[in-house]
Amino acid sequence: MDAPGGGGKISLQPNYLISQSADKVVLRNFEGVITTYPEPENYVPGRADDYFASIYPNASQKDSVIGIAGLMNDTQSNLIPEGLGRVSRRRKYEANVNHTSLKDKREKRDELKEKKFKAQLKKENDSASS
Repeated sequence: MDAPGGGGKISLQPNYLISQSADKVVLRNFEGVITTYPEPENYVPGRADDYFASIYPNASQKDSVIGIAGLMNDTQSNLIPEGLGRVSRRRKYEANVNHTSLKDKREKRDELKEKKFKAQLKKENDSASS
């Protein structure tokens, strides 16, 4: 499964399925990123709610907004472990004033394409006039 929010591909195996409700599942990828995924729209929720409420009548008063419970209650959409390598690499890259990307080189690319196009036109005109 491709997890939303840049969570990457997650194998649907017991090790990666952390929690599940009628509305969503909570998954962990190989890096430790924890994310949620919604159930399909035609899913029939609430089948076990009455039973759960009878066993735990005060459960709704104890809803948490942190950790896995926060994911299940829509307080957060994912949990990212401290010190995740790709996050620190991205921050380091973005903070570096010398970093460049292909977007930074578009102007030069367009300039070279224009120069090449003019050279081809000149070559065609020269060969046509000879």
